[in-house]
Amino acid sequence: MRKYSVKWFLLLLLFSLLVSGCGGNELTSKHGGDLQTQRDELLRRPGIEEASARYQEMLTRMRDGLAARFTWMRWGTSQELIRAGCAEFDFAKDDLESQTLGVWVAFGDIPDAEWPEVQLVVTEIAAGYGFGSPRIMSDRPGDHTITALDQYGASYSVTGGRNISLNGSTGCHLPQAVKDRIAATGQ
Repeated sequence: MRKYSVKWFLLLLLFSLLVSGCGGNELTSKHGGDLQTQRDELLRRPGIEEASARYQEMLTRMRDGLAARFTWMRWGTSQELIRAGCAEFDFAKDDLESQTLGVWVAFGDIPDAEWPEVQLVVTEIAAGYGFGSPRIMSDRPGDHTITALDQYGASYSVTGGRNISLNGSTGCHLPQAVKDRIAATGQ
């Protein structure tokens, strides 16, 4: 059982890092635009502290909502928050941060017939945080995964099968202190 959990943890961690824009080629910007356009976009976004707290709140509401519907669910953390840089922007790239917000696991199966209800609970909560319809990554008997992105590149993923897992990550954000400094000094 432990070996299975580690495998899923590593797979989900890799997926979260890929979706959140961490890593990549430093010579190109995934966001595009000139540095002024990138600066404006980053200053428009909430600071990483605010963004992280908001997405953590969403993930907590998802876990609570699923546990209320599926009373056997007991969530445990299989990975804590991880901070990383971002390759999505060239502007202020040394100050940018993204976060993988953790991976939570509930041991037990969701019957295939009940998977649509899992999707409904998660999707309704995520909509209140600016996420659109999820993308179905897998929808086979005993193997279900959905994921979604918001306007800032944040993501969440829910996987059901042998166990249920939930994870999320922020997009690229500046720390609030850096945003304040740039607003005050232009740099």
